Amino acid sequence: MRLFAVLLFLLSVDAPGGEGDPPGTVSLDLEAGESKPLQAESGASVVCDDPHVVAPEFTADGNGLLLHALEPGSSLCGVWLPGEKPGGLYRVKVRARTGEPKPAPAPASASAGAGAVKDGGT
Repeated sequence: MRLFAVLLFLLSVDAPGGEGDPPGTVSLDLEAGESKPLQAESGASVVCDDPHVVAPEFTADGNGLLLHALEPGSSLCGVWLPGEKPGGLYRVKVRARTGEPKPAPAPASASAGAGAVKDGGT
């Protein structure tokens, strides 16, 4: 019985990097700042679960859709066709720009008083 419980647990754990996405999910790897066009019919829309990582946008002519990578991370984006029909899922993994320096952390003295707000009367 114990062996059965261990096997059941191991089967229920997602493989690393799999993120438990539904079958048929398309994987896209983008660099921050990069955009990728999507195949979607006119009138389709895109919804992403993390708007800080990737943003859906219209193409320059307004007739297509693309995904624009904003910052490193991962987001699941779904295409919705007219009539609220699902049109596909995309797992978008955004990596940092190569060669881009990381921002320096703020000095401790600058952030120490940043949260204090005076009400004017005290």
